[in-house]
Amino acid sequence: MSKIILYIATSLDGYIARKDGSLDWLFALSNPQQIDHGYGELLSNIGSTIMGKNTYNDILGFGVDWPYSELNSYVVTTDKEFKTNTPNTYTVNTNLPDFIKDLQKKNAKDMWLIGGGQLIASFLEHNLLDRMIISLIPKTIGEGIPLFPKTTTETNWNVNKVERFETGVVNITYDKS
Repeated sequence: MSKIILYIATSLDGYIARKDGSLDWLFALSNPQQIDHGYGELLSNIGSTIMGKNTYNDILGFGVDWPYSELNSYVVTTDKEFKTNTPNTYTVNTNLPDFIKDLQKKNAKDMWLIGGGQLIASFLEHNLLDRMIISLIPKTIGEGIPLFPKTTTETNWNVNKVERFETGVVNITYDKS
């Protein structure tokens, strides 16, 4: 059965984006060697992506071709009128836990939970995450969209791997206990 992996960048003070959704602070990271911070390794083991509607729209706003055209991508939304316009991309507005558990049985490769914050909280609430790879960006931004919006679920995690990059980014990989 495939695993659900959260791979996401966060500021040191725990935000994944500014209040308005901007990622300017993340793109301002000095990275002259174009280090991918484990992205390529992650993607080589991924068969599907899962994201919220805002994250989907943010990716479209980057002005690049859809980066996941070779994968099945699922956009989770409560908006029943929402339509995607990218290859192999489907909307999900059914019972999330049942949908994800069924998808896990059908997929040989792991699934990447891209974001956003509310969807991450939902995955935690329903005990759907197996691994988290958190990229700590050496910057504080003061306020924004938290990595972990308030949840009512307590979950124990084990540190599996810590990797430091010359950019100052630290990836910490956690597996569910």
